[in-house]
Amino acid sequence: MKEKEFENVLARYPELIEAGLTLEARQVAVKGKFIDLLFRDHHKERLIVELKRGTVLRKDIGQLMDYEGDLLFPDDPTVRVMLIGNRVPPSFRRSLDHHGLEWREFSIAHLMDFLRGKNDNEFLDYFADEELQRPAKGKAEQEPKSTREPIQRRTQESTGTSGEIWNKVRKVFDSHHVGKKLTRKQIIDMVETAYRGTNRASVIPSDYCYNIVNNGIPFKFHFFEYLRGVRRGDPQYKVLGENVDYEGPIYWNGEIVGEWIRGETEPRKGPKWPSKSK
Repeated sequence: MKEKEFENVLARYPELIEAGLTLEARQVAVKGKFIDLLFRDHHKERLIVELKRGTVLRKDIGQLMDYEGDLLFPDDPTVRVMLIGNRVPPSFRRSLDHHGLEWREFSIAHLMDFLRGKNDNEFLDYFADEELQRPAKGKAEQEPKSTREPIQRRTQESTGTSGEIWNKVRKVFDSHHVGKKLTRKQIIDMVETAYRGTNRASVIPSDYCYNIVNNGIPFKFHFFEYLRGVRRGDPQYKVLGENVDYEGPIYWNGEIVGEWIRGETEPRKGPKWPSKSK
């Protein structure tokens, strides 16, 4: 598989990286360099992806840090940057985490399993001569214990359902965490630490907010408040817990589409409420 083919896979299936991503551009020129992939996430914030075929090298981290901050979009300090490779060495993971840079590791075996589940024979041809790699343990994507397990089962386990992640969230953030303000990365780290093997891309804090509705995602699990106006780095959330008397507007794509009235168990929905949400 060539790096361009790796890029093709992620461009067609951005859900491999994170739920709710929309591809905006490929090979974006920035000061003489080219960003591999540019996405929009759930919050309509930009996600810059630097892609590396094979093992991530030290120089790749430096290149990613060149894109950090205001380099691409000076008017948008919330831009996210992410490094993706087939293997991310443990020492580099620690370095990326230290600098607050996101990363993903997708082994050849994981990509092939995903494409088989999609019946995508066109892209499977990319791997005709590949020697399968086993992913490293830890934060990386986990290869199934047995390659004889049905593909459908493996896909479901690696992805996770909204209800499964919700149960993990409510158990991790008990009453001792109420009132705390956490970044998206901190929330994902805490869930992954408590439940090893959880696909980090399936933990989406905005799906469990009182004040955000995501199109196509059932609006029924409420635990956090998205802290609007916090414009530094990773999005931040406040832990409220379940069934609180929340009061305030509900946003979708930055617009108010409904509101909670204190004491009411259901939100009041406005005319712009996403039609696919439940």
